[in-house]
Amino acid sequence: MTTGLVKRIEFFLSGELSGRSTLVSPGLALGTLKGPVRVENQDRAAVATLSMPSGETFLIALVCDGMGGMAAGGEAAACAASNFVGQFATSSRRSIEDILHDAVSAANREVFRRFRGSGGTTLTAIVSTSMKEAWAVHVGDSRLYECGAEEGLSLLTRDDTIGGQLRPPGSADEDTLDNRLLQFVGIGAPIEPHIFRLPKGMEPTYLLTSDGAHSLGRRTLDGIARRSRSPAELVRKVVFVAEAVGVEDNSTAVAITGSDVVWTPTFGDGAELTLWGVSDRLEIWIERPLRSPQRVQPEALKDNKPTAAADKPKKPSRGGKKASKKADPNASKRSDDEVGAKPQLNIEFGSKDIEEL
Repeated sequence: MTTGLVKRIEFFLSGELSGRSTLVSPGLALGTLKGPVRVENQDRAAVATLSMPSGETFLIALVCDGMGGMAAGGEAAACAASNFVGQFATSSRRSIEDILHDAVSAANREVFRRFRGSGGTTLTAIVSTSMKEAWAVHVGDSRLYECGAEEGLSLLTRDDTIGGQLRPPGSADEDTLDNRLLQFVGIGAPIEPHIFRLPKGMEPTYLLTSDGAHSLGRRTLDGIARRSRSPAELVRKVVFVAEAVGVEDNSTAVAITGSDVVWTPTFGDGAELTLWGVSDRLEIWIERPLRSPQRVQPEALKDNKPTAAADKPKKPSRGGKKASKKADPNASKRSDDEVGAKPQLNIEFGSKDIEEL
């Protein structure tokens, strides 16, 4: 997908990141740290709200960790994040599972098409609907935690690594990190994203982290979560502790409490997309009405001839090659067909009324 909407989002997410950047807004917070060793920050994070003319709303939060062993990790992360959000915003599929699968597949195709194996990224995201349902999608070794003041942290994802897949769910060995990725966005071959429903919806606070952030260890993160009263406090503490102890890798955290997020109202017949990055906010009004991902109906007959229905994509196999976070010359070089461009007419403007830590 190479629409103007996707290009605008990627440009927004590709801005140069300082040593430490944090941003907060009601119900959400994002923070990132380059660290003392890395030449650049190859992590990308975003939170987005999408308000449809129909009244339906969608909330998206994601973290992409560009693979440091590759030449274009940061660019791949920005490319994947923007294609994921853009594909979701323009999807006409009915079920959330199908939309999430299509969004990750579109990101994988575009990253591979652009970098041909020289760039790759993880992707971990949560999406909620106006029906209060919430879903997670995950590829790589970024993580998603559920946070509770009393219960502390609960790890919801399993790392897409050899060690992570062998470790039983809920294992106490979460601190053993393994960078031998089995799959990543940009590998080229069809990938099998892990998609699952969050049974508590958006009631809890969720924390998404790159591996630099959760390398602080389970005990440290759990203590921070128990003593944080808001997403802002949680993210600020994670980033500041990572800086204090000198975590070498890029460290990124996103925390969100869905019920506290402030939504941008819709105006006219367009859709409103509000996007938060780690240093600014972007609002996009999409003038042409987008079809709701969950309420789309078949297109009306034209000239008494039915329109052709899109074929449902085949489910990718699980037999992908193992991959490392460093460039792997044996990584698959296959790529799906590119998605045709969809013209978008949009107006973008920034906002300065954000509290910056």
